[in-house]
Amino acid sequence: MILAITTPWVLLVDMLFISLLSLGVAWYFYFYQKQNFFGGYIGATFIAMLGSLLTFSIFQKLITDIIKWFMSPKLGAVQISNVNLIVVGIGAFLALFVVQKIQLRKKRE
Repeated sequence: MILAITTPWVLLVDMLFISLLSLGVAWYFYFYQKQNFFGGYIGATFIAMLGSLLTFSIFQKLITDIIKWFMSPKLGAVQISNVNLIVVGIGAFLALFVVQKIQLRKKRE
């Protein structure tokens, strides 16, 4: 009974997330990167929304499976490691990013 009540809300929240992310990406490309799109900002939002819906419908299951594997690596039913690879990757990236900022972005020659 509860599932029947929450299902419309889940659909509404999904549409809200897709819309807000599309608006954010369109803002980034149109205002921050100053890229020109047919229809201006509204056109960029429409293009971003079509792209997000297309990729969502095609790649949702595949990307979900890949992210679940990175969170808990398994080979078949056998657990390979207890390390969350996404967290480890974010930590490694942030450590290098902070050190790079401290070193004032000195480039290698």
